[in-house]
Amino acid sequence: MKKNNLQTSQTLSIAYENHKKGNLELAKSLYEKVLKIDSNNFEAIFLLGSLFLQTKNFQEAIHYLNKCILIQPEHANSYQNLGYAFVEIGEFEKAKGLFFKAIEIEPNHADAHFNLANTFKQMRNFKKAQEFYEKTIQIQPNNPSAHNNYGNICKQLGEFEKAIASYNRAIELKSDHPRAHHNLGNTYNQLGEYSKAITSFKRAYQHQPFNLESLYNWSDLDNGILDLKLKKNINLIMKNKQLPKKYSAYGNFLFAKYELGKHNYEEEFNYLEKGHIDYFNSKKIFFEKGVNYWLKDLPKTKELENISKKEIDNDTKPIFIVGVPRCGSTVVEKVIASGSKSIPIGEECSVINTFIGDKILKKESLNFDIIDLKNQLNNKYRELGLLKKESEHTFTDKTLDNFFFLDIIKEIFPKAKIINCKRNPISSIMSILKNNLGDVAWAHQLEHIFLYFDIYHVKMNNFKNKYPDFIYDLIFEDFQSDPENESKKIMKFCNLPWDKKCLEFHKRKDLISYTASHSQIRKPIYKISKDKNKPYKGMLSKHGSKYNWFN
Repeated sequence: MKKNNLQTSQTLSIAYENHKKGNLELAKSLYEKVLKIDSNNFEAIFLLGSLFLQTKNFQEAIHYLNKCILIQPEHANSYQNLGYAFVEIGEFEKAKGLFFKAIEIEPNHADAHFNLANTFKQMRNFKKAQEFYEKTIQIQPNNPSAHNNYGNICKQLGEFEKAIASYNRAIELKSDHPRAHHNLGNTYNQLGEYSKAITSFKRAYQHQPFNLESLYNWSDLDNGILDLKLKKNINLIMKNKQLPKKYSAYGNFLFAKYELGKHNYEEEFNYLEKGHIDYFNSKKIFFEKGVNYWLKDLPKTKELENISKKEIDNDTKPIFIVGVPRCGSTVVEKVIASGSKSIPIGEECSVINTFIGDKILKKESLNFDIIDLKNQLNNKYRELGLLKKESEHTFTDKTLDNFFFLDIIKEIFPKAKIINCKRNPISSIMSILKNNLGDVAWAHQLEHIFLYFDIYHVKMNNFKNKYPDFIYDLIFEDFQSDPENESKKIMKFCNLPWDKKCLEFHKRKDLISYTASHSQIRKPIYKISKDKNKPYKGMLSKHGSKYNWFN
């Protein structure tokens, strides 16, 4: 028996050394060898679960880490690692409970606090995320990743000076921290400080030469860097079989830019498609879950259209801007908010979808108490600083996917205004392909994009047939051609006064956008040629030909 124990201990030691060195296949086989001798060896089970977590085999990781908890119910790291696995597959509620359990067992468990903060960020509970990042920093004041992520959440809450200070603190602690440099670049970009943004993106790339995301963002601000020497370097990076899918995605996006520069539209289009496939595969389980939610679960939820009719007293007067991404909605929102009557800007605050989506994912009943729902949504808007007496409870919410919830909006917010921002579908689709929308799950495969657009058109047509006077259709091409007259119509519909400041939004230093349109709000409204996206029509037609809205 002692001999077996000694062999087991030695095998585990060799396995762990190989694990640390990155010899994962050998480590895995040695852990499994231990388990053949002792099927309940806790250390082997935990390390094997952690290895599967490292290699993104999340279902296996979950299996082994659950087994750890059965063997040692008070082992904090098992709960922490299991929570991380659930975050990676988008099961945020489960992850949250596991991180709390790890903290209950070990109150100063820094990783559990850090990952709990990350989970709250994913769930769009930014105040809670900020709280747990702060707790992480209390426990580990010299943790550069905690300062970096704290900066991200401060930026999300509009605290830009604090965000910049946090990124700089992360860089002080680790001068070659590529994400901190990258995020600092993104922040300066959003603030319109482009030379500082370029410096930060350049440093991120220099510190991590395979970081093609930072290179891509740098090229957005300085297209002149895209020379033949850089292209050869990108080619070399792309040949690395170990290159993470996220970076190979940006490599393809960069190649697309080179082809666009030569007017090779078909080659550009092919690289864009390849890039989005790589990006989707970089978080495949997470994105597949999102695709199911947006394209299957949510559209089939009939309770969203069968809301109980009840007289509601609600003085809240939100202006909802709906549509599909890249429809011009960001500019429209800034025009509305820049008149003589100052109103808070919600941008993509996702209040309604977060509340209802959470219930759908938990498979909870949607038979709402309409009064209770009104109070909960109003409270959430109030928490975000949007519901204010001085603006007479008027604010904008530019969460485009609110078109799923128009029946709810009509019942809960009888004084709401709905602006349906419409743009030529080819222009919107090509802009989605050229501007990576990140965690928007359906925005990386043309089949998904077209299906989402079709759901939007069906939902909008059905609602307008029921309530023809409740929605204002804004044609973005008309808005670009005649911004003064079109903006006057929008302001009249919103019961807001128009003045020339509406069209001078680009002069405002206090306007920030968290969307891909952040650079557009720094410029006056300009007309885009109708022929700009003409070369791509044939390439999109194989998907679009079955939809009557495609032209």
